[in-house]
Amino acid sequence: MRTARPGHSTGDAPAPGGGLPHSGGAPVGERARPRAGSAWLVGLCVLFTLALRAPFLTWPLMQDEGGLLIIAQEWHEGPFLYGDYLVGRGIVLLLVFALADALGDVVALRLLACVAAAALVVAAGWAGHQLWGRAAAGWSALAAAAYASTYAFSSHVMNERMVAAALVTLSCACALAAVRERQPSRRSTTLAVSAGAAATTALLVVQSYAGGLVFAGVLVLASWWSRALTGRQAMRIARAGVLGVLVPVAALAVAVAVSWLTASQVWFQIFGYRLRAVGVISTDLPLDRIGTLLTIAGFTGVLLLLLCFLLGHRGVRRRPVMAPAWWAVLAMLLVAGTGMVIGGGWYADYLLELAPAVVIGTALVAGQRTWAGVGMRVGAVVAAVSSVVAMTLGLTVPTQNSAANETAFGQWLGTGAEEGDTAVVLWGNANVLQAAGMTSPYPYLWALLTQTLDPDLELMRSTLRGPDAPTWIVEWHDRETWPLPDPYALDAVIEDRYRLVASPCGGDVYLLRTEQREIDPSALCG
Repeated sequence: MRTARPGHSTGDAPAPGGGLPHSGGAPVGERARPRAGSAWLVGLCVLFTLALRAPFLTWPLMQDEGGLLIIAQEWHEGPFLYGDYLVGRGIVLLLVFALADALGDVVALRLLACVAAAALVVAAGWAGHQLWGRAAAGWSALAAAAYASTYAFSSHVMNERMVAAALVTLSCACALAAVRERQPSRRSTTLAVSAGAAATTALLVVQSYAGGLVFAGVLVLASWWSRALTGRQAMRIARAGVLGVLVPVAALAVAVAVSWLTASQVWFQIFGYRLRAVGVISTDLPLDRIGTLLTIAGFTGVLLLLLCFLLGHRGVRRRPVMAPAWWAVLAMLLVAGTGMVIGGGWYADYLLELAPAVVIGTALVAGQRTWAGVGMRVGAVVAAVSSVVAMTLGLTVPTQNSAANETAFGQWLGTGAEEGDTAVVLWGNANVLQAAGMTSPYPYLWALLTQTLDPDLELMRSTLRGPDAPTWIVEWHDRETWPLPDPYALDAVIEDRYRLVASPCGGDVYLLRTEQREIDPSALCG
């Protein structure tokens, strides 16, 4: 007879053959296949998230969308992983944008985003059903539907963080299903492999989204510690999970071996650059954006859901079979919080990094007949209502620097351009370039790239002086947006080689002095 480990009781035995039995909503030991009730609830939540996205299907491209689409369109052999441009995002994300470009550009991109949002909702519902039956499936799917498409998080369009969050949530759901299998089987192995593959793929979209790996590791370890899994079962799942982790890595290695890609390009562009950028980010803490982020987290129910998750630990402890998942979610939250701090920008979509942990935490606690459970259910409703309010505000209250304004600017610029014209936008706003139908001879389309890799603007100045100098310069943001070692060096180059020709939509436009173009005096700003 086995003795209990210190602090644990053998009173809650594992299901026959191991695995986590259901805490409610299904017989002990039953496979967590979605039932009709859960499927209907999750399906309604999928329709809800698609309804939130529908008004934005034909909206102008956001800044990141425009830049990534340019890079995907121009992807060829070059000095960087993505040809002539460098961007600190994973190769899977660029494959998604390349697919959108092949299928038809803007609407195709937004439809692919709809698929990712629906996948996030389905994965959250599946995880919830496994943890607490139909009710948990509904509440977790509702929270996921809100966060997958809310204007407040900028997830109403193709947002790379939403795509990564969907993959992390899918990984967590697969890990839960693998642990809950009663006997070793092909299905349990497939689930564990899928969990590992989805977790790694998320890292090849956004590099800080390691939540899937953390959740699976802690879930298996805590399940073994609480005797919900035997040592042999835990090792079997872990081996299959590691195999899944290696699948995307092997696919990337094959791509490097058979194409122009190099291992050094892959490493630097996906991971090395991000490590260098941390030093730049840490010197400029945007306290105003942190305050805004906390306000958004309160408005969308994130803070309430996090609080109720922590307070719900006592209810989870009463059901030891649920405790491993609770600890796994807590570990995810810690890792996600660290990723947000390292990211340093504190933009609204940073909250998407918390989304997988929040929706699975909702499933764990929402079914409790406690104040924490009530609060969790209220939080899910707040998330849903806030997403509708945010959508309404996004459609009715445009801002000066909205995507519509930037697109109108770019289209105006394109009407005055000739074939082969190029442009540089200071600093960022690559959707202006995309709307103008131009490319850039400068390889960094985002401000952080310039701050990290060209802090003294030596490459920028040499580009403006060189034979491939851009035809146009768009000063969308002030030249001295951040402290420059020599603030007058860039001014001197621009004044020497360019002349100011227009100032539509809040931005200044400069043209090479050696060029002549017919341009409209103004633009119809969005």
